[in-house]
Amino acid sequence: MIDPDDGAVEFGATGSLYNNNLVMYDRRTDSYWTQLDGLAIFGELTGWRLKMVSINTVTWAEWKAQHPDSQVLSQDTGYSRAYGVDPYGGYYESDFILFPVDGEDDRIHAKTLIFGVEVNGMFKAYRRTDIEASGVIEDIIGGVIIKVELQDDGGIGVTNVDTGEPVVAERSFWFAWYAFHPETLLYPD
Repeated sequence: MIDPDDGAVEFGATGSLYNNNLVMYDRRTDSYWTQLDGLAIFGELTGWRLKMVSINTVTWAEWKAQHPDSQVLSQDTGYSRAYGVDPYGGYYESDFILFPVDGEDDRIHAKTLIFGVEVNGMFKAYRRTDIEASGVIEDIIGGVIIKVELQDDGGIGVTNVDTGEPVVAERSFWFAWYAFHPETLLYPD
């Protein structure tokens, strides 16, 4: 069993997808875990859920502005590869989803970048464009006032206004968030 007090657990990619989202395995028990909601779906730990943490994905320009001394590995690797070209090309703008999902919702474009939060068992998604346009969004979800804001480094932060505690925000495409949370609300609804 994975004991949370027993140090780090290493994960790998199974090569499988569930709801068009990566399925990981832990190297201790070989249980399979969904990436988006951290739920063990196969193996000894089926039904367990990982503790969620917020991460931010920012552009190189945003990172470099905040961390000017950062270094990047050389593209001179000895291999012929177009490192500066996105292998997914126009996938982000198209309506095309590579693999099936349990449910779809057309309130917004399937590939809209959202930040999803869960508070007291309620789910809500916030479009990155809405956050960027306002800088700060105050909202109520699950009876809790939250603040969703664009940070100086280009990342997104979510805070419980009453306690000052951070709220985990999951960066995702709309179609993936909806597939895992079909009961989700969508800001500004």
